[in-house]
Amino acid sequence: MSWEEIRSFFASLTLEKLLPVVLILVVGTIAVKLLLKLFDRALSRSKLDRTMFAFLKAIMRVLLYAIVLLIAAGSLGVDVTSLVAILSVVSLAVSLAVQNALANVVGSVTLLATHPFRVGDFVQIGSDSGTVEQIGMSYTQILTADGKRIYIPNSDAASARIYNYTVEGKRRVELTFSASYNDDIDRVKAVLLAAAQHPKLCADIPPEVHISEYADSSVNYLLLLWTAPEDYFEVKFDVTEAVKKAFDAEGISIPYPQVDVHMAK
Repeated sequence: MSWEEIRSFFASLTLEKLLPVVLILVVGTIAVKLLLKLFDRALSRSKLDRTMFAFLKAIMRVLLYAIVLLIAAGSLGVDVTSLVAILSVVSLAVSLAVQNALANVVGSVTLLATHPFRVGDFVQIGSDSGTVEQIGMSYTQILTADGKRIYIPNSDAASARIYNYTVEGKRRVELTFSASYNDDIDRVKAVLLAAAQHPKLCADIPPEVHISEYADSSVNYLLLLWTAPEDYFEVKFDVTEAVKKAFDAEGISIPYPQVDVHMAK
């Protein structure tokens, strides 16, 4: 459309033409608000995560107002087909420009719809582990055990292997200890089980101890304990310290790596 055509179009506008447009805009705005209220009510009754509400409402608002504007433009004699084509080209250009951002938004929708984790869960996403603090529209924030806040793009989180240590309500602590070949196996197991008694262990799952390996200089024992996810590190550190004290008290040695060298005369 040339400049002359645009000027001629606005010059031809009369009150009779503008009145239906104003009426369409007023009625359309009221209808959009009513539909958004109904949509909000439907969302509140659904099982979707609350974080998705604002995103879905924003999309619905844009679509409804776009429809109202197209209807109003059509009542003025504007070629709506050309407008739709222009909007399609513009939306395509915008989508290509913000491709990564859109991928993160899609990843956010995937995470919120499938619920592999929730805020407060201790998870491992790829190589990063920590407590989930926020699931945003672009990034998932996790707080690591050493106080680092990591922002993981939702597109990466949605496609990564996710380990959720909280969802089952318990977590296994696996500790490996070494004892000398000279120490009696049953005695070492008894000392390990006694040292493993901790008030925050799961009462319905008793501790277990097994021989995991006959190493070059030691017999390695695997101690298995179950506790609540939030008590994992406390139990791990407390039992590790208790085992060393129990070994010292019972005279069980923790051997160092040794190499026997035989020299020919």
